[in-house]
Amino acid sequence: MPQGKQVRIVIGVEGGCAIDALNFPDASCLKFTHEITAALGGQIAHAQTKPEARIRERRTHGEREAAR
Repeated sequence: MPQGKQVRIVIGVEGGCAIDALNFPDASCLKFTHEITAALGGQIAHAQTKPEARIRERRTHGEREAAR
């Protein structure tokens, strides 16, 4: 049974935080993780992107028309 998009946030007792985007088919995961990072204080000690983060986001028909 496939699951939808999820963002897993693990906050350690010492204040460290790990953010993991799951089931995102493209780079849209970066938008969500950047917003969460900014809300938590914005400091990134280590970042690792997954291969799917290199895939460009798909635009909807309305977004393509607005870009013209």
